[in-house]
Amino acid sequence: MPVYEYKALDGKGRGATGVIDADTPRDAREKLRFQKIYVTEIVEVRGTAAKREVVKNDLGEKKVVISTQLPAVMQACGILAFMAAGAEILLMLLAMNAPVEATQIAGQGAQAPGAMNLVVKLVSAAASAMFGFAILKGRAWALSVTALFALIGFFDPFMKVINDNDFKMGIFALLFGALAAMCVLAYAKFRDIGASEGNDKITNLSEVTAITRQLATLLHSGIPLAQALTACIEQADVPGLQKVLRHLREQVSQGIDFASALETCPGYFNSLYVNMVRAGQASGQLDDVLTRIAEYLAKQNKMRNKLITAMTYPAIMITISTLVVIALMTFVVPKITTILIEQKMELPLPTQILIGVSNFMQMYWELCIKLPLIAFFFLQGALQTEKFRMAWDRGLLKLPLFGDLLKKTAVSRFAITFSVLLRSGLPALDCLRIVKKIVGNKALMAVIQDIHDSIVEGTDISTPVKKSGVFPPVVGYMIAVGEQTGELESLLERVALAYDEEVDISLTRLTALIEPVMIVFMAVIVGGIVAAVIIPMMQMSSQGLNK
Repeated sequence: MPVYEYKALDGKGRGATGVIDADTPRDAREKLRFQKIYVTEIVEVRGTAAKREVVKNDLGEKKVVISTQLPAVMQACGILAFMAAGAEILLMLLAMNAPVEATQIAGQGAQAPGAMNLVVKLVSAAASAMFGFAILKGRAWALSVTALFALIGFFDPFMKVINDNDFKMGIFALLFGALAAMCVLAYAKFRDIGASEGNDKITNLSEVTAITRQLATLLHSGIPLAQALTACIEQADVPGLQKVLRHLREQVSQGIDFASALETCPGYFNSLYVNMVRAGQASGQLDDVLTRIAEYLAKQNKMRNKLITAMTYPAIMITISTLVVIALMTFVVPKITTILIEQKMELPLPTQILIGVSNFMQMYWELCIKLPLIAFFFLQGALQTEKFRMAWDRGLLKLPLFGDLLKKTAVSRFAITFSVLLRSGLPALDCLRIVKKIVGNKALMAVIQDIHDSIVEGTDISTPVKKSGVFPPVVGYMIAVGEQTGELESLLERVALAYDEEVDISLTRLTALIEPVMIVFMAVIVGGIVAAVIIPMMQMSSQGLNK
């Protein structure tokens, strides 16, 4: 269930702030209104360290509440990131006051432009401060990026300590090294508490699938839940999962129902999982529901593995080509172009461009690494806004090749999830609220919300599906048949099966198309670099023969 931070006024007109979990901002406002709290501003907490905790109220009753307090290690990371930004500015000022030494670039006595260096350092310092701000807002992705920035900042002061015995630089090296280590530790802590509140995704499907299947088997055999969890703890190989299972056993042993205990570990058990377990507890068929969950998660894991397998080859090809280009531009090209420049011959335009790019990469390699990370920061920030995220997700669905694959994958996930939830005994409206959170695309979420609102107004499910423009028409007609015959769950399973096959076909075609495209792309890039080096050499050879 989403978590919202709000600013409000209480019944006496005093300011109030806090967090609340609700399906929509409207539901959150209604909940608060019943408590005589009137909202002035409300924002969904996306991808933060918000987590559920079990506490006792004044009457001694246990309940699950929302906590948005960051772990202490993450707070330390944010503070260190701001300190690192200040350290980068201080290093810049020290470099400005130091004597300037000429830097030999590609055989020429040239100095790196001072103004450009200032821009690079200022951008880097601003980026470190921005990432520190993101960490303090609970953004997990900022930890890994900040760790990379810290390692880059650590390298230069550390080398000065080793080579020049400049122990003053050791303070800066220590600061950047501590920041990198703290970010790694904080990321581990962040994953350990399962803080995926904004994403509603399970971190490791294979682990959760296996443990769910084991629990279903043990409960079906008549073993009590606490003992079943003990048996699962002994079989779990992953330390993180063992810790989660021990936590669940402790909560269950204290009298908290299983669904509420699962809510305290959102990174391992998402809202779909929790609500299905709650429905199973209410109907007394928890073992059957857990079996359905395990089958559903296994299908989702299989689908995700297919997508990963299809994208592995292109990712490897892109990585290799990037490393080859970097190696050529950094080590090979400078040595060859030095020889060409010493000949004092007129170089062709491709060679001049190649030399310029190579010089830039050598002088501003730090900027080449950090600029994409900074762009990623701004993209992540933009994706937190409703309008940009909606436009982004709609654009993804319209992409050639990939858009069709994403749409088919989303339809399959919608159909199978809706079917599993209905079979578990949940009302259609509750099913749609849960399905909306796991489709992972704002455009599809808006369509599902329209379906939900239409049902509330008395319309059937198929009509808004047909009018959505996102779901293929055949899905709407099959849902209509399922509603008329009373076999909606079976029809949805058939839709999911049909689109699983469509996804397989699309993945096969996409993989077959990407392979030659990547080969041609690598050939053009590497061939262009080689050609820019060979052309002037051939000119030199021809001039030598003419003489």
